[in-house]
Amino acid sequence: MSKTTPAAGSRRLPAAFRALMASEAVSSAGSQLTLVALPVLAAVDLGASPSQIALLSGAQFVPVLVVTPFAGRLADLRDRAPLLYLSHFARAVVLLLVVVLAAAAWLDYTMLFAAAMLLGAFTALFDTSLLAYVPDTVETEELTRANGQLAAVNAVSQTAGPAVGGLIVSGLGPVLAVALDAVSYLFGGAALRMRRKPSRNRATRENASIRAGFAAVAASDPLRRLVASGALFNLAEQVALSVLFIAVVQETDHSVTFLGFGFSAAGVGSVIGARATARYGGGDGARSWVWALLVSQAALLAALWSLGLGLWGAAGFMVAMLVYGAAIAFYNVHALTRRQLVSPEGMLGRVNAVYRTFAFGTIPIGSGVAALLLLFTSAPTAATLVAVLSVVATWILAKGTYTTERRDEAWTG
Repeated sequence: MSKTTPAAGSRRLPAAFRALMASEAVSSAGSQLTLVALPVLAAVDLGASPSQIALLSGAQFVPVLVVTPFAGRLADLRDRAPLLYLSHFARAVVLLLVVVLAAAAWLDYTMLFAAAMLLGAFTALFDTSLLAYVPDTVETEELTRANGQLAAVNAVSQTAGPAVGGLIVSGLGPVLAVALDAVSYLFGGAALRMRRKPSRNRATRENASIRAGFAAVAASDPLRRLVASGALFNLAEQVALSVLFIAVVQETDHSVTFLGFGFSAAGVGSVIGARATARYGGGDGARSWVWALLVSQAALLAALWSLGLGLWGAAGFMVAMLVYGAAIAFYNVHALTRRQLVSPEGMLGRVNAVYRTFAFGTIPIGSGVAALLLLFTSAPTAATLVAVLSVVATWILAKGTYTTERRDEAWTG
């Protein structure tokens, strides 16, 4: 079986993909500004209460579950490039309205909350269309490398973004930070529009229903495995992260700053993992990408169990979080490539929408499960449940055998 090597992977990816990556780099960095700026704007300029700030922070994520299925249908039915750059332009308009209203002293909390909801809706449309657009811009053998490069761009933004965003918001104020984000979306949209590429394998109206996407996943063994393992994995991960936060804050002498450094280490790991996947691609024959799922959870559990073990335990915590970030990035890139390879013709947008609906829908459930577990058990017991869920998720995924062929030939039971 062929494997991507550094030499084979040194060829430049097509111009349409490079434009997509430049757009994503700028807009993703700008998005980190808004994540910091909107809560600060609400608290400082509008006098919002802590509960209102919490609601505002979640407002951008609520539309994901509602909008994503419809976004998947659009991504299959329409040309995807216009959906992407119009999503960028729409978010720029929303943010510029916030800036104008704030400058005129007309902005209130309700308007800001509505703006956050709109941003979430257009982000859901963009993210779903993006996942379906990547195969339009590169050849099949370049998918893993392309997905890895996009993942690396996002990992850098998510790792450095909050800190840089905090500095910019502190230096320029939240309103100007929001304006900068609007400019980043305008740039991203313009870059995509100039180098857009027509979509391949678009659906016809006869088979473009949202229900058809769920039916396609239900009828495909590899897609069922990917969705089931992704949902279980995210559930386990959210339980582990919630338990980790509580264990650090309440059961050890470490500060929240220590936990922040841990997540920064995970961010650095995710950059390393994504870059390694983009450069080498590989591991397909040995299915090392499947086992990365288990490694990521093992590292997260190791981080939890290392707490309270003194200086060596603190060092082990940081190393474990670094490994966790690298492994999860490696897995995510390959899992996305698998969905792109095995999705039926003209259904990639809806398949990705189904995956995101189930996989992301378990995240709030995981937080609730962690809260319930910690009412009745200790953190180590909760971690044991996480380990069981992780093993089950990995077993579900590993039961399929991957080859490099497209569609239904890609897996055998």
